[in-house]
Amino acid sequence: MIFELANCGFFLVIKVFYGKLVMGINLGGVRLNRIDRTYRDKLRILLILYFFSEEIDADSEEVEDQYKKVFRSEVRIQKIDFLIRYPDYLSFELLELLEEDESRINKEEIKEEIKSIFDNNEPEIRRDDMLRYFFGAYEEIDHIIAFLVSTDFIVYKSKKNAAGREYDKIYYLTQNGIAKIENQILKHIDKTKWYGERCKLIKKYFGNLTGTELKVRQYTHEEYRLTPINEYIKGVQENVKNKYYSIFGEEI
Repeated sequence: MIFELANCGFFLVIKVFYGKLVMGINLGGVRLNRIDRTYRDKLRILLILYFFSEEIDADSEEVEDQYKKVFRSEVRIQKIDFLIRYPDYLSFELLELLEEDESRINKEEIKEEIKSIFDNNEPEIRRDDMLRYFFGAYEEIDHIIAFLVSTDFIVYKSKKNAAGREYDKIYYLTQNGIAKIENQILKHIDKTKWYGERCKLIKKYFGNLTGTELKVRQYTHEEYRLTPINEYIKGVQENVKNKYYSIFGEEI
């Protein structure tokens, strides 16, 4: 059954997994949490590419007509993914942003966003741990990119140095891929709503930052910076609560 569903396309697989498996229903007496995680990761990375990509100039000669949006840098994927998977770090970053430039940031809006995150217990329920690698939070996504290419959501391009290592990674969203996302995934899969809203929130306040700039901000956290290589990054819930109180004079 799973094999047949997998060959029906990305949309149907995600719909089944998010509609049933994520609620703990078994198929054939076997819980499929690992498979559910695999498709959740694919969905999340796809939505990052969709929401944070830029429109391609119609007059551009460097790309083909089928390419409609472009996203640059795997580092940026990883750092945005970290903010999605650690709602407490996102909350702290929002508070930091408010302190950096309170005249430009809507204080009440930030307050309500963070209050909502903690009222819904997202730092516990939505947290999806990432390992600290040599350059910060990291999870291998080559298999996800290969899948998105094979299903015509994206076209992936990169360059290689003399040692054979890839760099200058670029991800183009195809016209077909965007149509699937907008007309099928976002419209018919309820579980995408939270991811979509979270991507919009991150984009609103941090969408202008490069992957390197996001990495620098994340490294200012001692809990993040001091996590040993190949161990899961610890949360900062207490730090958020303390800073929230110092700014708003009330607890969350």
